[in-house]
Amino acid sequence: MITNKLEYLLLTLMDLATTDTNEYVVSKDVAERQGISPKYMPQLMALLTRKGWVDSARGCNGGVRLVEAPHEITVSDVVEVAGEPLVIKACVSPEYHCERKQQCPLNLLWVKAQMSVNRIAENTTLADLLEIKYRLEKNMPGKDRFDVDNDSVKLA
Repeated sequence: MITNKLEYLLLTLMDLATTDTNEYVVSKDVAERQGISPKYMPQLMALLTRKGWVDSARGCNGGVRLVEAPHEITVSDVVEVAGEPLVIKACVSPEYHCERKQQCPLNLLWVKAQMSVNRIAENTTLADLLEIKYRLEKNMPGKDRFDVDNDSVKLA
């Protein structure tokens, strides 16, 4: 399942990636821009800092900043940091016990869909998401078409 936590982590990373890497920003401002509760932001920042993607500084010019290159962070990496599996349906998980699982005609469909989701998450970087965001904001050609060739997501 795509949780709010995963989505908030991705939004936070994209926000930080659009800021000059030498500048610190106030996490409360990031929360406001992204529609995230300011009370939840310290938990998100703790996860990102622990992973080494975000640096923080105290003081009047302090705040947080992204220190990892956006092309080095995949959606799959962020899923791992969130600590919650990106599962489209519970039955695709080996831990899920269902009496019908072996005879269910839909299970193979869900497993194949999960494999596609996993490949896309592994091959889509923060840089790819930033390019999509940039093109959507600039209303550039291709905004209505998403290309999933090479098992990643990009605007065509």
